[in-house]
Parts: sequence; structure tokens; C-alpha cells
Amino acid sequence: MKTEFRNRVFLPIVLPIAVLLAMVLFIGAVAAILLWTTHEVALAVATVAAAGILLTASLAASQDRLDGGRKAVVAFAAIVPFALGGAYAAGLIGNIADEDRNINVQPLLVVPDDAPVIAAENSVEFCLPTDGGCEPVELWEVTPSQEAETITFVFDNLESGVAHNVVITELEGDVENPAPVGEQFLSSELITGPDSSAHVDESLTWEDLPEQWYFFCAIHPNMNGVGTLAGAED
Repeated sequence: MKTEFRNRVFLPIVLPIAVLLAMVLFIGAVAAILLWTTHEVALAVATVAAAGILLTASLAASQDRLDGGRKAVVAFAAIVPFALGGAYAAGLIGNIADEDRNINVQPLLVVPDDAPVIAAENSVEFCLPTDGGCEPVELWEVTPSQEAETITFVFDNLESGVAHNVVITELEGDVENPAPVGEQFLSSELITGPDSSAHVDESLTWEDLPEQWYFFCAIHPNMNGVGTLAGAED
């Protein structure tokens, strides 16, 4: 009966499920350790664990059967990095500020297909990309994205070796004599061309922008203009 149970139930069903559950738990534990610690510690744990795996594979390949000393080395190499990493992540040793944990790393950036685009091809004025090049612009009419409520726009720096960005603030004056004033709504990172980057502000929606605003480059303030929300009510 025991042999029949072993051959018909334990080996083909129970054992594979147990191995699968053990793998899931192990991978989940490793993921939790790496997410709840710092980038530097996660890198150290992964490096030491990889070295331990290589050591284990090397010992296993060179010996038909491991003696007690080698078994201890294998266990030490496999367990200690994750034990120390887990203790550090759990706060049992050391002290990690919550904002430094990998769990707070920003997710992969998803840029909506209809995100507004603005570009720079010189240090004089911004431009809007067209099929035939880039058209100079001082009045940037933006159609809010239908794919995302929060503000996302793409800045394409076409000027090689020169850094630019886009800063958006409240507007004083009018289209003919614009000037920045008061609140700064958002500022993209500086990028050196030729390069393109997307700016996402998860705290601002398109409804947070007024009908008109002022935009400029922080390094070349002469590059400026007035932005207008398409379809905004007067």
C-alpha cells in the first residue's frame, strides 16, 4: 500500500506540488528582501548569493558526494546572505529610512500615445515637431491627454551637446508680453541633446492648469512662450 501510494500519488502529484510551493515561497522571500532593503544592500545580497550558487555548483560538480565540511560551506553560502539581508530589511539589524527602500522606486514609465510634445533645436526658441522638421513656437496649444488624467508631456531636445528643459509657471501679462509669476506648476529634468524624455507629474491633472500658462527653459530663459489648453472655457 505504501509503495502504491508513493508511486501513484506522492511522486507524480504531491512531490511536484511541494517543490513548486517551496520555489514560490523562496522566490517571494527573496523578492521581499530585495524590495524592502536599500539598493546597495540588495546589490550586495544578490552578488554574494550568486557567488554562493557558483561555489555550490562547483563543489557539486567536482565531488560525487559532499563531505560534512563541504556541506557546511554550501549551507553557509546559500543561507547567510539571505538571512543577513532579511534581518536588515526587517530592521533587526541596521536602520533603513522608509524613503530609501527599493519598494519606493518609481514603476516603469508608461507614456500615453497622445501625450503633448514640445522640442528644442536651438537655444533661441522652442519648436513643435512636424513631418518636415520642427516649427518654431511661442504659443503652445496643448490638447489634454485622453489616456491619462495626470500631466504627461514629452520634451525632445534636438540640439546636440546643449542642455534644455521646460518649466511651466503661472502667467503674468498676455501673449504679446508674457512673463512668469507666482506658482511653478512643474519642471522637467534637464537633458542634453540629442535626447528625448517624458515628464510625468502624478500630483497634477490637466484640470489643475489654468487656461493659459508661461513656459520657458531654465538655462535659456529667452526660450519662452505661452501655453494654452485646447478646448478650455473662456
